Amino acid sequence: MHEVWLIFSNIALPLCAGLTFLSLARYAAHIAPMRFLVTGEITYKGAAWGFAFFGVYLICRPLQVLLGPHPMPSIVTCVREFCMMAFFAPAVFLAMMSLCFGASHIPRRLIAGIFLLGLSLGLAYVVLETKAIHGSEIIFWIGNYPAYDGLWFNNPDPRSQGLILIIYVLQLIDPVFILLLAGVIVFRHARHYPPGKREIYNNMPRKLYLLSAAVFAFPFSMFFAGALVLFFHVRFSWWLYYLGALLSGLIESFSLRLPLRKDVQVSEHA
Repeated sequence: MHEVWLIFSNIALPLCAGLTFLSLARYAAHIAPMRFLVTGEITYKGAAWGFAFFGVYLICRPLQVLLGPHPMPSIVTCVREFCMMAFFAPAVFLAMMSLCFGASHIPRRLIAGIFLLGLSLGLAYVVLETKAIHGSEIIFWIGNYPAYDGLWFNNPDPRSQGLILIIYVLQLIDPVFILLLAGVIVFRHARHYPPGKREIYNNMPRKLYLLSAAVFAFPFSMFFAGALVLFFHVRFSWWLYYLGALLSGLIESFSLRLPLRKDVQVSEHA
């Protein structure tokens, strides 16, 4: 049963979460022209690309463990995490800012600064992982085929363990803190949604509350998984990332499908 759980948590769960976000990307692209008037063009176009990227990020977890021993798991991890830190988390943050305040009110310095921060942290992650992870271990078997991951937990080198701790701190900043801040911005916007707009689009606060919950789900799962590793030495808790991502996708699907007004009987997805 342990092997079955490892196959599910490393293969099936990431695939389910990834396919959920790819479906959301297709749906967001479909309804984007109908929502431009309310949210602005950049929000839904950005959402479609963001969902697509996140779906690919999640689906690549099986590739990370199935392509063979070191250095393949490390290479795939570095590519995935660099893109997450350098592009996805900053893009989500700016998309939420655009949704809440309007694209024209986002300073160019903020746009450049958030992407520069993400790029710097992503490059630091790649450098540190390259120095910290020098091997791989078999984490489960699919029949006679071994699945590998980087040597994170059984690494005997104290220097490597120190570098791994720094990697966790980097991830705590990006994507965890950046995505949590994005969720807070959306939640606050839902609480203080302009009364004039609320009279016309009376379902928007509910949609925004759901959106904030969806944004919160993934970074909370990363934070919890990291805490389990750092403070309780619980190994291989990565599956929590993908459970959080799947929950995020399901909540976001409810948000997207809600019409802008409560009295609308047939929404644009029908």
